[in-house]
Amino acid sequence: MMQGQWITKSGGKMVEGSKPGLKISVPRFDNFAIIANYARTLIGRFMNPSKQNMKMMLFMLPRIWQVEGRVVGTDLGLGRFQFAFDQEEDIIEVLRMEPFHFDN
Repeated sequence: MMQGQWITKSGGKMVEGSKPGLKISVPRFDNFAIIANYARTLIGRFMNPSKQNMKMMLFMLPRIWQVEGRVVGTDLGLGRFQFAFDQEEDIIEVLRMEPFHFDN
């Protein structure tokens, strides 16, 4: 099947039909500021969310990393989290501390 086609049911049989193409224009915009806002952000997810505690992880990892007060942790839902660092040096140092695991 090609793009712009779909299968419909007609009289108990599956029939391939064609769909008129829609053209959507997206205006150009400068996303540099958006990218810059997330330059010092670390996003991750739990590999075993039924056994791991998000609140405890958000509380303990800044202590383990020794960046307490200079990073903000956020629960993004579905076992995902985000840490926003104040300084680029802090996130670089944290990324050097591999492997990355918490609570099994």
